[in-house]
Amino acid sequence: MATAPTNIALRYTQRRVLLLSLFPLGLLFVITVTLARTYHVREAELARQWLQQGNADMAAAQPAKALEDFRNALSYDPVNNLIQLRLAEALLADGRLPEANSYLLNLWDRTPGSGEINLDLAHVAARTGDEDQAIRYFREAIFGSWETAPAQQREKTRLELCNFLLDHNRLDDARRELAGLAAEIPPEEGALHDLTGRLFLKAGDSARAFTEFEAALRSNPNQSQWLDDAGGAAYDLGDYQKAETYLAQANRENHSVPTQQMLETVRALLRADPYLSGLSDEEQMRRSWLAFEQGLVRLRTCTESVGKQPTTDSPSELQVLAKNAEDLKGRVNLQSLSKQPEMRNDAMRLVFRIEAETSSVCGAPSGADQALLRIGKKHEGSDR
Repeated sequence: MATAPTNIALRYTQRRVLLLSLFPLGLLFVITVTLARTYHVREAELARQWLQQGNADMAAAQPAKALEDFRNALSYDPVNNLIQLRLAEALLADGRLPEANSYLLNLWDRTPGSGEINLDLAHVAARTGDEDQAIRYFREAIFGSWETAPAQQREKTRLELCNFLLDHNRLDDARRELAGLAAEIPPEEGALHDLTGRLFLKAGDSARAFTEFEAALRSNPNQSQWLDDAGGAAYDLGDYQKAETYLAQANRENHSVPTQQMLETVRALLRADPYLSGLSDEEQMRRSWLAFEQGLVRLRTCTESVGKQPTTDSPSELQVLAKNAEDLKGRVNLQSLSKQPEMRNDAMRLVFRIEAETSSVCGAPSGADQALLRIGKKHEGSDR
């Protein structure tokens, strides 16, 4: 009967010893976990500091220094995608394209929808001369995901793509991208409408450019540069009345010699065009007569100039025009132009031919001849 209390005491003692032995083990575990956590926190902080320093060096246009910063950051946080991306961008900025491309492709495999990664890949492709690949990545970037300010990032990327296409003379593609950009510009962003208009001009689309300039002016009707741009686009389109309106206002808002010169040219065109709507029959006749006389002077001056040159391929065409002018001169006068509207058309067709040919042979005209040349281009292909 004496063994029962002894066994109970023994078991109690064993449990007590076990509990006492677990305490230092638990304390050691807590210390180990705390140290490990402190170490990882310290690593994360060092990675953050090196990343911050790398960003500062990139902002200071020192990609070589940034490279070392980002590599140091990566040594403390080797699986951090953001650090890898910044390292790739530093390599790209430093001209180390194969290395940059390798990092970017690895990142693209993980997040192919990233707008930023696709944009960086577009830059690599552009600098290595792979136009098609660059365009593909630009478009992926436009429709990709952006962590901050996605609308502004897509807009900026599309503008960059448009400039890239224009620089590589891919005008049809540029016009399509510009149309997509224009459709998304808010009405109040006049500066962006104007910029898009300028790009449309570079792409050879004066009509769309004019639309964008007018959209810009709706947000600020008195902005002199936008008025000047709208006037220039209207001039290119042959809409000289609108050109005169915008250029005159631009000149009032901010006088400049180029604007004044274009305005004077436009007003000369408006004074010379016999086909301008709203003219009386008498005014049409008067303008046709003045244009015919001016055309004859231009033809004679150019023919005399060419005649002094030893050789030229164009005198025969000038001689044909001179013969036609001589034949028509006997029938064209103020009375015939007044009574025979068709005679006005015959006279003006000859004038337009003279201005076009002499411009090719004797160089670009000025003054009244430039006005007649522009008028001829505007009415080219009409039945007049």
